[in-house]
Amino acid sequence: MSDTEWPAEEEGAFESSERTATVSERPQSIPREVPASGTTLAGRYTVLQPLGEGGMSIVLAAYDAQLDRRVALKLLRARTEPEDDARSELRMVREAQAMARLNHPNVVAVYDSGRLEDGSFFIAMEYVEGQTLRQWMQERPRPWREVLDSFLAAGRGLAAAHEAGLIHRDFKPDNVLVGRDGRVRVTDFGVARTQALAEASPPSSSRPGAWDSDLTLAGFVVGTPRFLAPEILRGAPADARGDVYSFCVALYEELCGQPVFVGDSDVERTRARFEGRINPPPAHLPAWVMRSVLQGLSVDPLQRPASMSTLLEALSDDPDVRRRERLSRIVRVSAALGLAALAAGGWMQQRDEGPECAHLERELAGIWDDSVRQRVRQALEGTRLDYAPATAERVFQTLEGYTRIWTRMSTEACEAARDQAGEPRSLTVLKEYCLERARGRLRALTGLLGRGSDAELLPRAVEAAQGLPPLEYCADARVLTAAVPPPEDPRVRAQAESLQNEVDKLEALYEAGKYAEGITFGEALLPRVAEVPYPPLRARALYQLAQNLEGAGEFKRAEDRVREAIPLAAEGRDDALHARAWGLLTLLVGDRQGRYQEAQGLTLITSAAASRTEDALARAEALNALGTLWNSDGHYDEAQSSFERAITLWQQVRGPRHPYIAGFHSNIGIALIQRGAYAEALKHIEGAQELWEDVLGPEHPYLIHALISRGMVLWKLGRPGEALAPLERTLALIDKQLGPEHPFRTEPLTLLGSVLADLGRYPEAEEWQQQALALKEKVLGAEHPSIADSLLGMGHLRRLQGRASEALPLLERALTLTRAQESSRAEVQFELAQTLWSLGTAPTRARELASEAHTYWQRLGHPETARTEQWLAAHTAP
Repeated sequence: MSDTEWPAEEEGAFESSERTATVSERPQSIPREVPASGTTLAGRYTVLQPLGEGGMSIVLAAYDAQLDRRVALKLLRARTEPEDDARSELRMVREAQAMARLNHPNVVAVYDSGRLEDGSFFIAMEYVEGQTLRQWMQERPRPWREVLDSFLAAGRGLAAAHEAGLIHRDFKPDNVLVGRDGRVRVTDFGVARTQALAEASPPSSSRPGAWDSDLTLAGFVVGTPRFLAPEILRGAPADARGDVYSFCVALYEELCGQPVFVGDSDVERTRARFEGRINPPPAHLPAWVMRSVLQGLSVDPLQRPASMSTLLEALSDDPDVRRRERLSRIVRVSAALGLAALAAGGWMQQRDEGPECAHLERELAGIWDDSVRQRVRQALEGTRLDYAPATAERVFQTLEGYTRIWTRMSTEACEAARDQAGEPRSLTVLKEYCLERARGRLRALTGLLGRGSDAELLPRAVEAAQGLPPLEYCADARVLTAAVPPPEDPRVRAQAESLQNEVDKLEALYEAGKYAEGITFGEALLPRVAEVPYPPLRARALYQLAQNLEGAGEFKRAEDRVREAIPLAAEGRDDALHARAWGLLTLLVGDRQGRYQEAQGLTLITSAAASRTEDALARAEALNALGTLWNSDGHYDEAQSSFERAITLWQQVRGPRHPYIAGFHSNIGIALIQRGAYAEALKHIEGAQELWEDVLGPEHPYLIHALISRGMVLWKLGRPGEALAPLERTLALIDKQLGPEHPFRTEPLTLLGSVLADLGRYPEAEEWQQQALALKEKVLGAEHPSIADSLLGMGHLRRLQGRASEALPLLERALTLTRAQESSRAEVQFELAQTLWSLGTAPTRARELASEAHTYWQRLGHPETARTEQWLAAHTAP
């Protein structure tokens, strides 16, 4: 062991759910006299000097006369009660047995154990000249890569223990030694346990069953609380994932230089541990490292890496190194891997012998041929809706163009495969695999469009056709080499291929707006997908199910599913899906559920995930989610920048007339509204509405967003009469396309109430505001921040009616709900100020509230600045 200081034994007992004793009731150690230098112990060990001591033991440097080497002797301390002395002895027996079973360069070696002359127990182990990992970290500032390398070495020792069936249960930097030779070693397996019972027989000096006996005090968990996983704190048995958690706590602290969990006290941090609320890591740390660390800190053990080896693999996967090696590696292996995968799909057989590259449009038989065309047209036009013929025509134009390009690119790829002098064989194989995946998505879409007339599907038909995978990606070497390869195992590959078509259908249901059907289909599909050991497939299925749930307004369920998808996408190296999933999670936590502070903690990872992928569309989707959060959180410049970058990326792939371009412009309009730039906002919103109507038709649900924003900006411009039409049209669209209890209905209801109040139509205004409040509390919960808008509208209405005393409690509640949203808070503050002043009960507070709102609007250069300034000038302090 160390020649400076032995790791302190911090492991403590703390209460589990079935408490039987208090910490103060635990027996204390009796100080043991340290043997003097020169004393001989066990007939062979000469004491040299003390190294350290802890609650259970003291550690000495000693010389082993028999083997002529220096060792570290760990001696048991006495306890006040015999049963506790026995328990301590059993723990040392266990430590000796655990460490003796390991033979690994990153684990301290055990040489001997037994009893001393006084009958107490000892362990003789490797003497390490050096210090603990914590001391090593405190010597000087360490670069993140140096810290990571040291932890990777310790992790390899921990993984070796797991492979031997041992769980450490108390991993921390104090239980890791760094030798002067630079080698890192894990030590102190005193609380270790085996996963496979009765694997090791106890030595003759201990009673039978010592190895597997529970050394934990009744009602307590043994370990260092700061590093233990939540389930262990609750009393669950320790396993490898618990050690993974402890490892990630230690690594996070040393990399980030800050506590893992949110809070200013131990109580707050403990609560945050159980809720998974983690302090955002510093921006300078690489996302690929922190992503794996944060996954290891998941509250749910099943969301952590399955093993220490899996975690170490992810932490060793430097994308810079991977990118440099990717092309050379793919040249070496993709021919064998790609050809096997393509053969499993049955669509590349015999090509090496001289492929037939003519008439590849035949491969679209049953996918987009004359009979399919006829079925799709009949189904779309059979809805009898006014815009059905125009929609069918748009769908046909899109699919005809798509299949024409697909046939041309497939022919080129086929000819390149035959021409050995052409592009690298690896890229040809990847291109053909990419085209086959696109054909699978096309099959799912045309099958859905042609299955029968469906008025619910019609509004999304054009968008679904335009949402097919970009064929440009199949000609982009960067995207191709970054794509997820098929499984190497032929059996797994065949299983995955058969289920890919089902996942394609799930995605098609989402793109077509068939959310309820998608949820039912996806929930039934997940158990089948889970049986296939191919993480990218399961990640995609979970993500597509989450999208359907989000579309249906089931935001919490969607969040749960996307959280399951994220680690699987990372494990499967699906960078594009990983970025999309983080973006969707950010959207769900922030804008959809109003947990803005928590969503802020996701921005770093979402940004990093977006930067990592070569998929421009995935990056744009993540940027859109971030922009939506910035809009909700009052960072309007950042929001507008995110949306503008998303537009640039999207146009590169989809062109300027894609529906999502309209969505980005609509979101820019919202940012401009919040800043008070109403005229400029109206231009973006009207442009978005025009593009959506042109590309998707007048009944498409996407128009909801533009119509709400248009109604809002017209109201803000002082044109409430003009605001009514778009808001009433919005309600009709939501009721028809999404249902009367969809969360999207709450915003136009609230706005209509405010517009009607300004028009003096008080009874109608009251009705709309009451409907909005009831629906928000039902579908979003009583503490959702958007409830403040309804309370504000109702308070404003009551003040206008001369009922200020009734407005006051509504506005006070609204003020509480807007703590995390400055823009909404400023509006509430000013309305509350006016209400308090009219009541004459708190004029000083009224001016303070108005001043705070004024300061916020002044910082933005908002038009409301003039109004608050005039009010403050007219209402002087008493």
